[in-house]
Formats: sequence, structure tokens, C-alpha cells
Amino acid sequence: MKKILPFFILLATLQIKAQDFMGLQSSNYAGVAGVFSNPANIVDNRLKFDMVLIGLNVNVDNNYIGVKRSSIKGTRLKTVTNADGTTSKAFVGYSPTWDSTRNTSPYYWKNNIASQDNKYDKSIYSATRIMLPSFMIQLNKKNAIAFNWGIRNYVNVDGISPQLAKLGYEEFVYPTLWFTNLTNKNLSVQQMSWAEYGLSYGHVFKEDGKNFFKAGATVKLLQGLEAAYIYIRDLEYKLDTEDTVSFFNTSVAYGHSDNLTFTNGTNPSDIYKFTSNPGFGFDIGGVYEWRPDFESHKYEMDGETGLWRRDQNKYKLKASLAVNDIGGIRFNKGGLSNDFTANVNRYNVDKFEKVHDINSFDSIIKADFNSSTTAEKTFKMALPTAINAQIDYHIWNPFYINLTGNITNFYKTREAKVHDFTTISLAPRFDHKWFGLTLPFTYNTLAARRGQNVQIGTMARIGPLVVGTNDMAGLFTSDVYGANLYFLLKIPIPYGRPHDRDKDKVSDKKDVCKDVPGVWEFMGCPDKDGDHIPDKDDKCPDVPGVKELQGCPDKDGDGITDAEDACPDEKGPLEFKGCPDRDGDKIIDKDDECPDDAGLAEFMGCPDKDGDGTPDKYDACVDVFGPKEYKGCPDRDGDGVLDKEDECVDVAGPKENKGCPWPDTDKDGILDKDDACPTVPGVIEFKGCPPPPPMKAAEQKILERAFASLEFATAKDIIKPKSFPSLNDLAKILKAHEADWTLKLSGHTDNEGNADKNMLLSEKRAKAVKAYLVKKGAKDDKIITEWFGQTMPIADNSKPAGRQKNRRVEMKIIYKETVQPK
Repeated sequence: MKKILPFFILLATLQIKAQDFMGLQSSNYAGVAGVFSNPANIVDNRLKFDMVLIGLNVNVDNNYIGVKRSSIKGTRLKTVTNADGTTSKAFVGYSPTWDSTRNTSPYYWKNNIASQDNKYDKSIYSATRIMLPSFMIQLNKKNAIAFNWGIRNYVNVDGISPQLAKLGYEEFVYPTLWFTNLTNKNLSVQQMSWAEYGLSYGHVFKEDGKNFFKAGATVKLLQGLEAAYIYIRDLEYKLDTEDTVSFFNTSVAYGHSDNLTFTNGTNPSDIYKFTSNPGFGFDIGGVYEWRPDFESHKYEMDGETGLWRRDQNKYKLKASLAVNDIGGIRFNKGGLSNDFTANVNRYNVDKFEKVHDINSFDSIIKADFNSSTTAEKTFKMALPTAINAQIDYHIWNPFYINLTGNITNFYKTREAKVHDFTTISLAPRFDHKWFGLTLPFTYNTLAARRGQNVQIGTMARIGPLVVGTNDMAGLFTSDVYGANLYFLLKIPIPYGRPHDRDKDKVSDKKDVCKDVPGVWEFMGCPDKDGDHIPDKDDKCPDVPGVKELQGCPDKDGDGITDAEDACPDEKGPLEFKGCPDRDGDKIIDKDDECPDDAGLAEFMGCPDKDGDGTPDKYDACVDVFGPKEYKGCPDRDGDGVLDKEDECVDVAGPKENKGCPWPDTDKDGILDKDDACPTVPGVIEFKGCPPPPPMKAAEQKILERAFASLEFATAKDIIKPKSFPSLNDLAKILKAHEADWTLKLSGHTDNEGNADKNMLLSEKRAKAVKAYLVKKGAKDDKIITEWFGQTMPIADNSKPAGRQKNRRVEMKIIYKETVQPK
């Protein structure tokens, strides 16, 4: 009986997370692998050709037992020398708690196992896909085909009741459940391996402005390699000892392919061959895209308009729906595998320890149980049918977010089938043609049954290489219930942007003049004037003309072709090459800036009446001689202010004073415009006013005494009474000087305590001193308060004496400027 537990744990390490290459499926550059989620993905693809050389998707998990992360840290595979001198590979550095099989030992190996003893039935399942050389080709803008070849394997163990799982975990040495009639509904074990050869076709059905729809289908030839199933709808049993069990009227559906064996060799030819009737499978799906900015993805090239940029994703929102893996494979049953009924008392299961191949297993079943004699000679294994639905939102440039639901397991009570588990995935991604990164956040129904509601995966696509996993935590951080890894090696050939070096809407491959913009009419060669004569044959390539004059026009009809006519729009004499001279000054009108007034050649035909070298049309004083820099107007005093605007034309002065000099009435060296006391001599420090009288010595002592004797209650803004006399004296002199003094009070603290509280305390103390002085007669508007907290120390805060100096309210007298009205 104890041999069943290692088998159970082995099965528990095999499982798939419901969708192959999950992180890649939402990518617009998935290529031929995109057919696994929806065959319509291959058409209107960003890759015009894609070939997978080899790919592998392997997944493991279950919802019952796992290995604690702490027990596998530090393990490594190493070559060790055995006692007989031979060498072998072994894991070393593992936790010593794996060393004992005695459950009383602190090193009991089961201490490293985590089990989920909850209400849910237990399931184990595995799936592996080996993707062999496969390819996808875009036939044209509306059609594409793909061929995919691969080998797939599924193992499903479902419906293990919590009681049966507990018995298996305890190696059936669990007296709590002995001598108890137990039931187990829908217990099944199913396994199938097969190769498939898929031919996919995709077609664009609607490409109408904002709305786009495409659909596709895959037909698969299925080559069954081997399969087996056991299905028990109602298992009724009782365990008497670890080796003795009674079964009560339990019907078992059982079958396997006639080539199934435990002892197959490693020669691929032993496995990779038809062991079933050829089967067929089908996938079908459609994709809708909403393209609100579709016009920005169109272009014109080689005489065609409305062409789509095949290198760009055009949608804002994409929705897809597909049904995959429709169908099944029919196998011939092994000679001894048939349905049977188990109805025996106290059956000794130790005889199964002698099983060494499937035939010996079948022989025991046939000998000890009531096998059916009318059973079918064949059985059909159903494929893991799934409905795949996706919504993909284009956020900005290469950033997208995808929501995928993969709904599975539609035939829960079918005897022979393999299946996946339903998943819902939300995956933000960066999607560029040569690089992609996807982070799927996945809800999986099997993982949820063990309490893991969200699995975080990642997929990286770098050129021809794709690697990823659906569960990063399972690989690196959490207890190990399974793992998932996949990779692809491929040859992707994406569509490039339209190549038009000279931007003339003629593709480089058809452009005869690749470096010069031209027109499609002449295969990319220029016809700049648009007269339908290529520039190489046009004597006047920049002006439309007629063929009779080799492309040159004569618009004014003066007998001189425009190419030789200096004035092609006006009739003129041959003397001036067809140009007129209306004012008769021998300067043709097109060179004459004053064509209606005779003038001088040096002024381009314009007159200069005052002869100052400035033509009349530019002369602001046409009748008065003046320099050019002032547009012909005079400035006698040279102060830069023209005489017509200068109020002192013979005395230089600034423009701000209308050309007159600024006065200095009090002769103190400060101009009246900058002098606050223009009639009283002063100094520049007081804006031209006399300085205030110095503070008297007695007043200075009162101010110093008030500062020195000022004290507050600890950490408060309450002034100690001992400070009142000096503050009273200060209030008196402030009252006496209220006309010319302002007192500034600045509050400070040391750095002890909270900085914000110190800032508030410095504010309160400065305001407390002001309030006291106002109360004693000083004017409120003659006292300024400010506060700085601990930000402006004057001594070292690390010492008590320094902190004492920093706790202060500074006092400064601000004198009123003596200002004389102007």
C-alpha cells in the first residue's frame, strides 16, 4: 500500500496552467503560435512570415501538496563518489529535514511538505506541448495560411475527495478513517499523448473604416500515440487496515491503448507512430477591431490610394472569440483493459506491489474483479476543448493591456477525455516588433482551490527568442506546488514601413529616380511644373508649357518664350528682353522700385529730392537734408533724439526727458529723477535724503537690556515676569519714536524636539513679545514679527550653552527714511 504515496506525489508534480505560451498569445507578434488561442490571428498580422524552429511549453502544479520553499533552498546537483568507486549525480546541500522516514524524527521528510486540507476535491494534471517546425505566411492583405506541427501530452487526475487525498498522503496509515464507509464521486485518471498537424486559414471579411473583422479556422490531423483512462462515477469503499480495503458495487470504466506499457524504450520510433485511427480536430475563431483613427494608418503609393500600413496596429480596441480543440482520437483498447465492477470484502492490495507493466496490472484486474464481456473494443479520447475570449486595449504607442478568459472542462462526467482548467488573465504589455514584455496576472481555478487566487507571470520576446512563465512566485518565492516554463526559437519577418526614399509616393522598388521626388506617371521621375512633360525633356521644367515650345510657355504673347522672357507676364520691348519701362528712366519696371516716377539707378529708379542719399520713399524728412541712420532727418545736438521730437535741439539730453538734460537741484550728485529729496542734499544710501540721527546711548542700552533679559517659560510662549521691567522701558522709547522707528522681532529656537513645533513656538514667542509691547503703549503697526524656528542658529546646538544662545527673540530698530516732497 505504501507504494501508492510516491506515485501520488509524482502525479502531483505534473500540471498545465490552461493555455500554452500564455504571455505570448496576446502579442501582435505571436506569429504562428497565435493560432493556439485564435486561428484568425494569422491574417492581417504584423509578421508577413513567421517560422518556429522549436518550442516547448511545460507546466506543473496541483491543489493539494507542495514542497516548502525553506526545504529546497541551497540545493544543487553535484557529482558524488559512491562506496564502490562509481560516480553519480545527487542533490547536495539540502535541508537535513529530508533525511529521515521516521515520523518521530525531527528530520522527518514530511516536515517539508505543505498540504491543503480544505473542502475542495483534489486535482492533478499536466500538459506539455513540443512545438516542432511550423510556419505562417501572409498570402496578401486579406488572406493567410499557417502550418503547425507538434506533440502534446495531458495527464488529468480529478475528483480526489479530501478523505481519499488524506489517506493517500498518510500512506493509508490513518486509523481515524478506518472501518468507515466512504464515498468518492467522479474520480478519474485520464492520460493521452498525440501528435497534431494543423493547417490554418485566415481571411479578412470586413475592412470598413472604423470597423474591421477577420475569421479563421484550423483543421488538424491527429496522430494518437497512446492513451489511458479510469473513471469511477461512485466509489464506495472501506479501509480496514493500510493493506486491506473493501469495495461496494463500484463500477469502473477502464481502458488504455493497445500499445501502453511502463517499459517503453527511449527510441522515438517506439513512441512516435500511429497507434490509433487517424483523428481530426478543429479550431475556429473571429476577431473584431475598432479603429477610430484608421485614416492615420493609410497611405498612397504607386498610384494606389487607401493602402493600409501593414507594419502598424490600427485598433484602439480588439475583441476575439474562438473555440479550440474540437474533436477527439479513437484508440484500440488493450486486450485485457475493460470496464469492471469492484465488489469485494477485505481485498489485500499488496499484490499490486508486484506490478511491473500494464499487462500484469490488467491481469490482476481481470482475475480479481468482474470484468465486462461486452465492452467496446475501441474508445475515443476527447480533446481539451476550450473557449478563448480576449479583449485587447491599445493604450499608447507600444503599450497595451489584455483581458483573456480561457473557459474549459465542458465534459466533466465523460469517461475518456483530457482537459484544462479555466483561467482569467489581465496582462499589461510592451509590444514592439523586435521586443516584447508581458506581465500576466492570472486567476486559475485549480490554483484558487489551494488559496492562490492570483498568479503573476512574465514573458519576454527578444528577436527570435521567446521565454516566459505563468507563475513567477512558484519558481522563486512561494511553496512549490508546481512550475511553468516555456520558450520558442523562431524566425520572425515583420512587415517594414513603406520604403520611399524621396517621399514621392512611388516605392523605391519601382522608382526610376529614387533620390529625386517625382510622379507615378513617370515612374517616380519629376515633372515639377505638372505639364505632363518629364523634366528631362522639358526645357522649362519649373513652368507649365506646351509641347510645341518643348514645355516652355509665352504667357504675355510678346513673341518671347517665358523661358527667355525676363517679364513673362507683361509685354515689353526686345531691348529690355520683354520687360516694360513705364517711367522711361531706362530702368525696367521689375528692377525699378519706383516704376511710375523717374529716378536714379543708384536708388533702383527712385528719386532723392533733398539729395541726402536717402531715397524719398524711405526719407522721413524728404525736404530737409539728414543722415541715413535717421531716415534722412536731422539731429543737431547729436543726442539721438531727432530735431522734430527734441525739445532742446541744441543741448544733448536723454530720450526719456525728450532730448533735454536731467537736473540736480540740490547739487548732491543724485539726479532729481532718482532723488527722494530733490531740494535737500543727501546721500545715496537714503535715496538722496539726509541720514537719520544716530540712536542715543541710553536708548541703545534699553534695547540691549530688553533682549538680554527676555526669558520664557520652558517650551512655552509665556514671558517670565523678570523680563517685564526691561520690556516696559522698551515700550516707552518705542512710543516716543513712533514717528521714525519700527521694531522688528525675530523668533528663534534650538534644535531640540520637532522642527514643526519649534517653528510654531518661535512664531508664538515673537508675537507674545509684540502683544506685551502693544499692551504697554507701543503702536501695533510699528512692530514687525517674523520667526524661523531652528533654521538660523548662531551657536553650536550640540552644547547646552549654544542651545541657550539659539533660544532668542532678536530685536532690530528700522529707521524711517527722511523724505522731502518733490
